Amino acid sequence: MDAQIYPRCLNHQLEELELLSSIYCAPGELQLLDAGVVADFSELLKQEPIVSVERLSSHLEYIIKLSLSGRRSVDVRIELPHLYPLLELAKISVHTTLLDKAKQQHLKQQTEEFLEQQRDTEQPYIYQLLSWLQEQIEALMQRALSTAESSLVEEQQQQQQLGKTCALERHWIYLHHLKSSDKRQEIVRLARHLHLSGFSRPGKPAIICVEGAPEQLHEYYRSIKGLHFQKISLVRIEQQQRKRRFDGFQEQLFNDSEQPSQENIMSMSQFIKFLESHNSGYMKALLFSLAKQNC
Repeated sequence: MDAQIYPRCLNHQLEELELLSSIYCAPGELQLLDAGVVADFSELLKQEPIVSVERLSSHLEYIIKLSLSGRRSVDVRIELPHLYPLLELAKISVHTTLLDKAKQQHLKQQTEEFLEQQRDTEQPYIYQLLSWLQEQIEALMQRALSTAESSLVEEQQQQQQLGKTCALERHWIYLHHLKSSDKRQEIVRLARHLHLSGFSRPGKPAIICVEGAPEQLHEYYRSIKGLHFQKISLVRIEQQQRKRRFDGFQEQLFNDSEQPSQENIMSMSQFIKFLESHNSGYMKALLFSLAKQNC
C-alpha cells in the first residue's frame, strides 16, 4: 500500500471535521465521541515519515444533530475508517423516533445505496450526505410508504432474518502474540460493532474465533490485519453454519490467576473444556499444532 495513503486520508478527515464544526457550530450540534483521536491524528501527521500508524486503534467518530422542520432533529452517527475517503466507506447510522420501523429500514437501504455511489470518489462527502439525509427524512415524514415499498421492506427484513440463521460462517484466526491493551480492546470493540459473536484469547500465541455474516467477517479480518501484527493467519473457515455457538463476543483468559503478570499463562484444561462446551473440541489439535510450530 502507498505509504502516503494514510496521511492523505487522515488529513482529509481532519479538514472535513473542521469544515463541519464551522457549519454545525451550535451547542450540541456536533459531538466528538473521543476528542483524543483528533490529537492523535494531528501528532501522527507531524512525523516524517509516518511510522506508527499501528498506534491508531481508534477511529474518528462523531454525532451530528441534524435539524428538521418543526424544531425536530435526528442524531446521525458517523464513523470514519482510517482509509476513508480514498479506500473505505464511511459508516452511518441514524437514530430517531420520528420514523416507524418500515421507514427506518427504507432510509437505511437508501443510505447504503448513497454510500455505494461514493465508492469511486476520493473526496470527503459527509456534508453532502447530511444534506441528502435531511431531505430524505423530511420527505419520509411527509408521506406513507407505498404498498410496493412496504412489501419490499418487509421482504428485505425477512431475508436479513433468514441470513442470520443461514448465511452464517465461523472463522478461526491465529496470531503470533496479542499483548497490547489497545489492540485487545479494538478486537473486542470491532467484533461487537459488526454484531459478531465468539471470543479472543490474548497472549502468545493468541486465538480469535468469530462468527456471523460473511461480509462482516471479511471486514473484521481486513480491519484487524491493519493493526499490524507480527503474524496473523486465518486458519479455518466454517461455512453454511445453521446457528451460532457463542453468545456475544468476549475476551477469554482461561486463567484463574488474579495477578496481571500471570494473565498470559493459559490453563489448557480450561481452554479445552471451553472449546468442548461450545462444540468446538475438534479445533484443539489444529491450534496446538500451530502453537508448536511458532514456539
